[in-house]
Amino acid sequence: MKKRAIRALVAVVALVLFTGMALAEVHTTGDVWLRSGPGLDYESLSILSSGKTFEYLGESSVDERGVAWYKITAGEKTGWVSSRYSELVGESAEVEENTEAEPAPTEAPASQSALDAGILFASGDAGDEPGEEAGGGEVAEQGDAESPSNGPTRSVELSGYYLNNLVEAANDIGLISYRQVESEAPYQYYDESVIIAGNQLVENIVVYGAGYEVYGVSVGMNINAARACLNAAGLDYVESVNGVTYEHKANALSLFTDPNGHDSCINVWVDESGTVTEIDWSSYTG
Repeated sequence: MKKRAIRALVAVVALVLFTGMALAEVHTTGDVWLRSGPGLDYESLSILSSGKTFEYLGESSVDERGVAWYKITAGEKTGWVSSRYSELVGESAEVEENTEAEPAPTEAPASQSALDAGILFASGDAGDEPGEEAGGGEVAEQGDAESPSNGPTRSVELSGYYLNNLVEAANDIGLISYRQVESEAPYQYYDESVIIAGNQLVENIVVYGAGYEVYGVSVGMNINAARACLNAAGLDYVESVNGVTYEHKANALSLFTDPNGHDSCINVWVDESGTVTEIDWSSYTG
């Protein structure tokens, strides 16, 4: 399925270039990183906000996941954006619609992302980091996504999102709001049950409602069951103060490693009955 989609996409791009048709523009369907190359491993140049249109430079590429990337001009910068959060518009898009290509499994319509529901920037907090181009100090137009009243209807394991791309993790999890704040992790995506924050990567996770887990630990769980989950995950126990604290072992992707080989700690807070009320996973910054 994925190979068929890649072949079809390459054929579409070749057809557009061969016939000399207008290459049109790229429209962002969600907040998306402008990267120096066509893939997640390339440098992030800036964040482009949802609902913007940019000049398409006629070059497309498909990464190892089967996700297409488009080369564009954004102001004075030239870079690539993922088709997960953007789309070709104009004559190029018409050519794509007339093909029998099946989308790669990873290319879910970004317009369905809960991020489109509302993007909030704290007034006066915009700095030199990516995010300024997304409209600091303004509330974006509301989209079609609905805010969950009691957290997500599915159980989401958050441990796999640590140190992943922040914007893409927020889209995948379906968080409804975005705030830029003054802190070591200046960008926060959140809903009524969870916060994920960081600069370009997820460096901090806070769970304070239902629907999310960190290494199997969830709000409402007994502390003894929570400790069993953290022990089973191979985390290192540190101490108990109104709950328990465990440390996460560093790896090649860690931003900072302490002398004992850890890059972050997980605090599990409990009430008087020993029930988990909050989980806080914070990276070490050095």
